[in-house]
Amino acid sequence: MRLAFSTLGAPDASVTQLIQWARRFGARGLELRVDDGGITPLGLTAAGRVELRQALEDAGVEVLALASYVRICAPGPDHEVLAGLRANLQLAADLGARGMRVFPGAGVDPLATADMSGFDAAGARRLSAVLGEAGHLGVRLLLETHDSHPRGADVARILALVDDPGAVLAAVAADAEPGPSGVGIIWDVLHPWRYGETPRETARHVAPYYAYSQFKDGQIGSAPTDVTLRLPGQGSVPLREIAQLATALSAAQGNADPWFSLEWEKAWHPELPELPVALAALQQVLAAD
Repeated sequence: MRLAFSTLGAPDASVTQLIQWARRFGARGLELRVDDGGITPLGLTAAGRVELRQALEDAGVEVLALASYVRICAPGPDHEVLAGLRANLQLAADLGARGMRVFPGAGVDPLATADMSGFDAAGARRLSAVLGEAGHLGVRLLLETHDSHPRGADVARILALVDDPGAVLAAVAADAEPGPSGVGIIWDVLHPWRYGETPRETARHVAPYYAYSQFKDGQIGSAPTDVTLRLPGQGSVPLREIAQLATALSAAQGNADPWFSLEWEKAWHPELPELPVALAALQQVLAAD
């Protein structure tokens, strides 16, 4: 297992501090959040991109993904979404990122919307439009289980519609370990669980596209939106079962050393403990087996 963590958990941390934590916890990767107030703004200068990439490479820390906030199913004209995809793809490529995270972002309640086909089609159309460019840049497009499409079944519907020419994989960097598609799924483990999809169901749906898992934990209340975040191992999300399933998904792709990333939402919930506390808790959960 290769450990990574998202910079979402330390919004004010410097590159030096992030590298120190990575060394302390044996983390080999980072998810770099696109954040105008952080180390990876979309407008980062060319020199800044070179400097950040070099610092991480010198420290032996990989950029697992650029965590963009592009919403591929958002209402509105395609050209606005495509512009965001292309700008973020270039940043991801400049930083040497393996992949680029996107959200579904249809802006609707998945439990109250009977027909999601229009949103699914929009997301697939927009991904298809930039898939070739992403392949040439060596960046895999990664759709996260999130917001309007929280379950594995939801995101898999979108990716099943993506026009994925076979030539794309040949353009992906040789060490990027792509799955069987030029697009992939990030399994954010909280969201399928809180919307009633069991880990085994999620694993079955994401299997053809699986990239890696984001780990977090929480207590779920009377509704899927009623979530209280907890340290890994202190909530109701079956993290150990998910880790086993995710390991099997990676092994089925020929990868015996899967990536597990901590997404600690300190940026949105400043009352949470500091990132190192959460990293230690996740390590304890993953080491239990």
